[in-house]
Amino acid sequence: MAGRKPLLKRIKNGLISRGAQAAFFLVTKIPRRFGLFLFGIAGRLAFYITVKERKRTLEHLRFIYGKSWTDKQILSTAQNVYCGLGKNLFDMIYLPRLDKNRFDSIVKHDPFDRFDEAYRKGKGAIVITAHLGCFELLLHLFAIRGYRSFAIGRRMFEPRLEEIIRKIRSGHNIEYLDRSGNTPKIVRLLRDGRVFGVLIDQDTRVEGVFAPFLGHPAYTPSGPLKLAMKMGIPAFVVTTCRRSDNSHYVSISDQLKLQDTGDFQADLVKNVETANDLISKAILENPRQWVWMHRRWKRKQKV
Repeated sequence: MAGRKPLLKRIKNGLISRGAQAAFFLVTKIPRRFGLFLFGIAGRLAFYITVKERKRTLEHLRFIYGKSWTDKQILSTAQNVYCGLGKNLFDMIYLPRLDKNRFDSIVKHDPFDRFDEAYRKGKGAIVITAHLGCFELLLHLFAIRGYRSFAIGRRMFEPRLEEIIRKIRSGHNIEYLDRSGNTPKIVRLLRDGRVFGVLIDQDTRVEGVFAPFLGHPAYTPSGPLKLAMKMGIPAFVVTTCRRSDNSHYVSISDQLKLQDTGDFQADLVKNVETANDLISKAILENPRQWVWMHRRWKRKQKV
């Protein structure tokens, strides 16, 4: 059994990689309307195939909605989460290939006035977001609007999958970095006036603090807000959701008012809490569009 597990893992990783390659190829060959239909069905099928993830999705929905929703509502939402993931997989490959006019016809957004005002100060900007809706489009939205942008991510377990991810997260005005060992470059890019897009809604192996998330303490990456506090960089929470007509709507918060009382650690926790509150609000407005299968409350806060 000890030797079998790595073999099964290699087979699984290989299937994921080849599936991603097939999806990437298919998206380039079919119309968007049919593609969304097809990938939505694939997402629903994945709900029944991915046993552990399905169980975790249902557990987390019960954790948040168990006192107010019926089992039928929870099951229906979980199924729609997976359908939405399928559609988002299509759009995350499809949208970056479009010209500005076609992109703008599908992706609508709040006015950029407040963001522009802060960005013009020349310190760059930090865009804090979450795995909500087709979040991959955000990098391209900012780039299309002329903001030199960058994002970071963990290197994929399979080279072919890494190549696909880099294709999706690349383009004019976009730079994509490996998460590990690139902190000095992140600082340099921010000082150069770039827009840094970063996800903070997962419990990952990075520096973080505990702050309420959907009403429960959750370990949350704090690095982006620490940079904003130390370097005086304007920070915003930006989220996106899919609408019933399969267009997307991007919401841009006011610039975060970062607390600065002189107690840096306490201020950091408060500022992370502010960002989490905005993300939680967006999730509660669109619960079918968040990734409930992730282990968001994996770590427990020590009393």
